[in-house]
Amino acid sequence: MSRMRVDNREIRDAQIFEILLDNFPDIIHSVDENGDIVFTNKKAESLLGYTRAELLSMKVRQIYAEEVLTNMNAGFDKLKKTGDFSVESLLKAKDGTKIPVEIRSFSIYDDNGTFIRTFSILRDIRAIKDLQNSLVHAGRLAAIGEMSSGVAHDINNPLTVIMLANQMLQREVERLKEGTGDSSFGRVKSCSDDIGRASRSIEKLVTHLRNFSRGMKEKIELVDIHDTIVDSVFITSNRSKAASVTVRHDIQPSRHFTEASPNQLEQVFVNLISNACDAMNGLDKRELTIHISETDRDGTACWKCDVTDTGTGIPANLLEDIFGAFFTTKEKGKGTGLGLSISRGIIKEHGGEITVSSEVGKGTTFSVFLKKAGNPASQG
Repeated sequence: MSRMRVDNREIRDAQIFEILLDNFPDIIHSVDENGDIVFTNKKAESLLGYTRAELLSMKVRQIYAEEVLTNMNAGFDKLKKTGDFSVESLLKAKDGTKIPVEIRSFSIYDDNGTFIRTFSILRDIRAIKDLQNSLVHAGRLAAIGEMSSGVAHDINNPLTVIMLANQMLQREVERLKEGTGDSSFGRVKSCSDDIGRASRSIEKLVTHLRNFSRGMKEKIELVDIHDTIVDSVFITSNRSKAASVTVRHDIQPSRHFTEASPNQLEQVFVNLISNACDAMNGLDKRELTIHISETDRDGTACWKCDVTDTGTGIPANLLEDIFGAFFTTKEKGKGTGLGLSISRGIIKEHGGEITVSSEVGKGTTFSVFLKKAGNPASQG
């Protein structure tokens, strides 16, 4: 870091003041009555990306975002009249970056009270905005956690009845089948099996909701990704059938193992499959393909699980935003914007990663990377 030396015997007070302004940690600029920038400091150059010469040849409106220009013009007129003004606004850097700022301005007048210029201090408040958003998200998630506890309790009571009734139904079906040999009992048994399977999925969800509301860590164990995919496809089968989506996967059992929480991993794939079905709604081609391959990621052997749809695709400028908490492209009331954010968090907690690639009009692929674990059967 360079050091600045000032010799008071050689530099006048005005020069010292100018040096202090130039090295101030916030943007400082002065604007004349025509809106021309007549003074600015180093911070303006570094934050906005313009040179000093460029800034001094510009109108002040040129460094503000288009969406705030109307308010900026009104604020400038008010400032000239009142002499003092504070506001939050939005700057636009040379590369197009939007920068939220807190502005403190005052006006300078001559002895006759005629306006000469403004003098403003602009503080970059992106860090503050990020903190505010984090607090809002934390508050929402806390509310969701509290709600989850109540939902889990309310679901568990009727679920217990369903599971007990289904067990009795299965025993009765087996007893009646032995006495009659009627093939229709096979169909009843199949339906009963589906009820049991769906009930177990709900039971896992209830456990997950309880753990979430209590802040408990999920149990990590050896998981066959094939089983997770099969269960996820089953859970979303009604949704995919309703959307006329053809679901295919080529994952073989007992070949792809990872260390994970079964509930959480299933939650991730259920979310990805559900989103894919929504993305293909109403299209002519509606195909969802799940493929798994072995890869190396940063020196670590991983399974790469691709969930590919033939949907509408995601615009390039939204590819990173989709993982943000509460961000959604769905209609109001049809999405919370939490699915992908939570899914990415789950996979990161497992030491993995989710990436996305997409082309508008051609479809999207979400790739889930999970650390590879050995097959217990092959380990003796």
